Amino acid sequence: MASNPSRWWQPALESSPETALALERAAGQKQRFADIDALAARLLATGLTGRPIATIVPGRGRHTPDTGKVTALTREEKIFCASVFGVQEQQRRGAWYLPEKLSVKAGAVNLPYLLRERPAHALTLAADDTARLTAVEGWDTVLLWALLVPLFETLLQPVRLRAAGEIFPRTEQQRFWTAIEERYRLLGIDDGALEAFCFGGGWHQLDRTGQQQARQDLLDTLAATDLTQLVARHRIQRLRGLMAGFAKKARAGTALARRVLTKELQPVVSAYFGGDWLAVLDYLQTSPHPDEEIITALPEPRLYVGMAAQTAGMAAEAGVAEDEVQAMLAAFLGGGSSISPVQERAAALRDWWAGFDHAHAVQSQGMPSLWGLVDQDLMSLSRTEQGYTPQLYRQRLPCDALELVGRLWETVTLQQHSGSIVSNPRPHQTMAEAFGPAAEFWHGVGLTAWFVCEGPYSRTTLARVDRYYSKPLAALRAAGCPVDAALFRELRAAEQLLGPEEEITDSQDSTVQTTYGQVTITSSVNRGSRREGFERVRDLITQHRRAWAEQHLSTYVKHRWRSELEDVARGHHRFVAAKGRPPMLPQFARFATAAANHWTGGDLEALYTAIGEPAPSQQQRPARLLTEDGYDFAGRVYQELGGKPIDHDTWMNGPEETKRQWQLGRLAIESLRYLQLQEALGQPPTVKQFGAQRLAWPWPGEETEGWPILQHVIATLTSTRLPPTGRHSPTAPTHNEEYGARQTLAKGANTAVATEPTTVRITCTGAPVDVSAVLLASNGKVRNDHDLVFYNHPRHDGVRVAGDTVTADLSLIPDDITSITVIVSIDLEAQPTAVFDQHTQWQADITQPSGPQLMFTPVPFSSGETVTIAVEFYRYANGWKARAVGQGYDTGLAGLATDYGINVEA
Repeated sequence: MASNPSRWWQPALESSPETALALERAAGQKQRFADIDALAARLLATGLTGRPIATIVPGRGRHTPDTGKVTALTREEKIFCASVFGVQEQQRRGAWYLPEKLSVKAGAVNLPYLLRERPAHALTLAADDTARLTAVEGWDTVLLWALLVPLFETLLQPVRLRAAGEIFPRTEQQRFWTAIEERYRLLGIDDGALEAFCFGGGWHQLDRTGQQQARQDLLDTLAATDLTQLVARHRIQRLRGLMAGFAKKARAGTALARRVLTKELQPVVSAYFGGDWLAVLDYLQTSPHPDEEIITALPEPRLYVGMAAQTAGMAAEAGVAEDEVQAMLAAFLGGGSSISPVQERAAALRDWWAGFDHAHAVQSQGMPSLWGLVDQDLMSLSRTEQGYTPQLYRQRLPCDALELVGRLWETVTLQQHSGSIVSNPRPHQTMAEAFGPAAEFWHGVGLTAWFVCEGPYSRTTLARVDRYYSKPLAALRAAGCPVDAALFRELRAAEQLLGPEEEITDSQDSTVQTTYGQVTITSSVNRGSRREGFERVRDLITQHRRAWAEQHLSTYVKHRWRSELEDVARGHHRFVAAKGRPPMLPQFARFATAAANHWTGGDLEALYTAIGEPAPSQQQRPARLLTEDGYDFAGRVYQELGGKPIDHDTWMNGPEETKRQWQLGRLAIESLRYLQLQEALGQPPTVKQFGAQRLAWPWPGEETEGWPILQHVIATLTSTRLPPTGRHSPTAPTHNEEYGARQTLAKGANTAVATEPTTVRITCTGAPVDVSAVLLASNGKVRNDHDLVFYNHPRHDGVRVAGDTVTADLSLIPDDITSITVIVSIDLEAQPTAVFDQHTQWQADITQPSGPQLMFTPVPFSSGETVTIAVEFYRYANGWKARAVGQGYDTGLAGLATDYGINVEA
């Protein structure tokens, strides 16, 4: 961008912090940061003098996020922070980039306090004080993420680097310490502050007490600094990064927010401008881009689910036959029925409930427990816990309910492989997840009654079920479908009326010969206890369960699908607001996969329809390899691997064999995921794709020996064949005739293709990508900017782009176009630091109605490429050829655009 004298900040890019702050003050911009700087300085002083700043409140369970709280604020400061850093307030200013969940290093802001109070264990405690995953719901989290953690981490980096030890080469250490010393100098911190820490300063000659004292001295030096000036210098350093980012993108005078705000710059805008991009532009004395759109509120979700009941009225209003309206509705929903897949599954849940309710109502003494009626538990093959019957639903639920669940939940989408819909090995588990807390609570309280009364043991008492099941009960209250509190009072009273505890024992007689004759020895093992009175408690629970269902079941089921679908719609709107374009299928899958698996059989296109949005591309439905129940297949794999369920004696006395059988069982269960990956990938997964390093392999050669054995067992049971390298090497398999008529192209290779519609589908692992196409004339340049076909310009002259797929009808390409290139570029807005390398690789599959399928996978890129030319179609004689190109650009889209004559700004 050319220099503009009216923009005070341009000289600040190359000047010292003092000069930059002086320029800011002269431009009348300093006052806008007075309150933020004062807040940061006061909290910094609080921490450096040995008081805690924040705390992490752990979430209950794996799926409940932690919560970050800033505790060292006055009442007035809390009000101020709520107005500046509140999530809704920032979003109203357009900050839709705020992450929904993130990890917050609260330990960074508490490290000075810990160094003062617990010097021997400060760094360990600070590491523990990090939120696993914090829901970004309150202003505390945004304040920590955007303002406080970056400040404290910068100042305490010397402490953390010394705590890491000499894990880096000497040249790297020298580089790190040179950078830290320069950063301290720019912040105006005394030159002697790092004397004991810096490279060659004698840190390792200090004993433990000396090192602790050096850390205290550093805190004292920082505390004695003018903290208001230090905070201002830190702020202007971060703002200079924002200025540089803006200058880089504003070649035409100004820039769009979504082009400037990388993940590194987003917290800067939230910290100092409350998430307000217009405030940033005012600070930079720049007008908004003409295409800028500041979204202050998201559209309300609109769902297209219950339209089947309205067909008669719609037909009468339009004056057409009802069956015509139903046919149009079926076409809109993308299936053969006018009933949406969501409605179909909601009806199935209500039908399932009837069988579930009956099974609990008729349960009586002498029957096996109902543990296993709902598929909620981890699959176990090596040992079954006492009282648990895997797949009990097969025995106790009606056949029509079993068939319905098996059919409607038989497929799912894997989030990391969203292009395909694959087999679901546990449809009853997915159905139970869709049903949610109602199934969890009512099944749980029924089991508790059984195990309290019939034994052998219970995890809680009847008097405490409201506490034990507090989480599902809270979810039911939030859904507006609470359980009557009278149930818990009556359960407490019923427990008092149960019979006395009776021991449950297993006895065994054995006869031994002694000098005095035969002696019979009776051994007894106590297995727990039981209490008379189950039927009375069962009937009490049944009465309340049926009353709840009569009042709430229909409302509850509707709440389940509506809340999940509305969350997906909001996620879609958030993405559009943040990125300025709709998400591609892999990006949509990040927040939509669970809902799709619950309500559309994993069909993301059907979910798009349900929220009223067009799907960017189609999912594939590969041939199913799992043609039987997942439990049955895993059990067969377990047997083939040499697995034998362990008995009580082995469990008690053979720990090594018990461990081995558990490991074999785990591998057998993981074989279900292997099949899902094979369906999604179109070939057996590699060691890396499968994640074999996560598992224990009970063979002397561990993974090297066990991996080909597992592959062979799975291939044998599914009647599929391994790729040539599959039995001997963990490297990626190559396509050959075993996977149909596929031809693999090497880099630079070419082959003739028919003059007909030709599809190129790109699949990529490691990072989200954008796929586009460029139409080129004989000079290797575009005719005009319309020859770039991408998501914002998806159709042009016989070429169209839809998500991860480019389709070129070669019979419709204009005569003055001599070649078409397919471009794969990393979505740097979604993952700014990603590059194509050995972890991020793509594959191009080329298909035509006639002719073989072509495949090209380039060797891993190694020079920081973010844009690649995948394949090229070019005219040859009177027809066309396809060439595997695999050329990368480390200069980004701008470098490629320059080569092709595309106007970047346009």
